[in-house]
Amino acid sequence: MEEKNTEAPKPKSQRPPLPLWAKVLIMSILVFFAAIGYLRTSSHQHAENVPDIQDEPTDVPAPSTRKAVPDILLTAGAGPNKKLSDFRGKVVLLSFWASWCTPCLIELPTFIDLHQKLADKGLMIVPVNVDESNQAASFVGDFWKTKKFPFPTYYDPTHHSAEAFQVDNLPSNFVLDKEGRLVASGYGANDWSSDTSAKFIEQLLSEPETAQAQGAGSTH
Repeated sequence: MEEKNTEAPKPKSQRPPLPLWAKVLIMSILVFFAAIGYLRTSSHQHAENVPDIQDEPTDVPAPSTRKAVPDILLTAGAGPNKKLSDFRGKVVLLSFWASWCTPCLIELPTFIDLHQKLADKGLMIVPVNVDESNQAASFVGDFWKTKKFPFPTYYDPTHHSAEAFQVDNLPSNFVLDKEGRLVASGYGANDWSSDTSAKFIEQLLSEPETAQAQGAGSTH
């Protein structure tokens, strides 16, 4: 009688499991790039016919095509509150962000290099944090000190300012000219330390100020 082979099959070779830190890193990278892809493809009514910063525009739109934006209140953590109109005569980079937004925390430090290049020429970087008050109090101060940001952040715990700009994704960025008109917008993290970003802003800085913009800037 033929004997049956009772030898157990040899197990297939298996790769050693990934350590926990590697799994966390991979998940963080996937979440980050998924977030950027989602944010960049979102549609916004107020951004029609406005250049997308992520598309790397090289030429700014003509002044006659630019539209005014809401004159929102900017709540300061220290010092006086501001209105967006207080920055007339300056080119403004307005950025809505939150502590729980990973792309925001990656993007914010890239503002530092842009500030160092162009602040003396008239660029104002205006971050606006949209956390609830308790979240902002426990995070923003330490984060600002750790990264050594050379400009303050403002706060919008009621989300009134974010709603005025129809912000439904973070980060959301808006470039305004010296008249306070919308020139370009971007949804999702952008590298503001790039030469492309600096050249785009420089074109706006080179535009002449009107008497109205000069008057607004001189009173603040």
